[in-house]
Amino acid sequence: MDTQEVDSSSIFTCTRCGFCCHGETTVSLSSYDQKRMAAALGLSEEEARERYWRVTGNVVQMKVVEGHCIFYDDVLQGCSVHEGRPERCREWPLHPSMLHDHNNYLTITESCPGLNKEISYEEFCKKLELILQKKATAEG
Repeated sequence: MDTQEVDSSSIFTCTRCGFCCHGETTVSLSSYDQKRMAAALGLSEEEARERYWRVTGNVVQMKVVEGHCIFYDDVLQGCSVHEGRPERCREWPLHPSMLHDHNNYLTITESCPGLNKEISYEEFCKKLELILQKKATAEG
């Protein structure tokens, strides 16, 4: 299987269900995530920090409102800052840990309706490995 032939849509297509946006914590924002998000919001990083981020020591995360990420919008059925979302959100649910932990794969697959459940775990892992290799090569 050639890495050029595999893209994430072969194993995942987001349904914008918002399940991954719910919870009492959110992902941490790298300095790059902070810059990208502030730009997408049309704000300075300081303004974005005041309005949308929770800062604990050196950890910067998006605030949580009513049990979900501050950027989750029920009307939009998804992220209101989609273009500026953090890298971790861009990657989800295709997490490398799924390659080595079948139970983790099952847990994530049960909670995410966008994952392709018609292929075997082995086929999923092959495709995810190729996607991750392709990404690493592009970054690197």
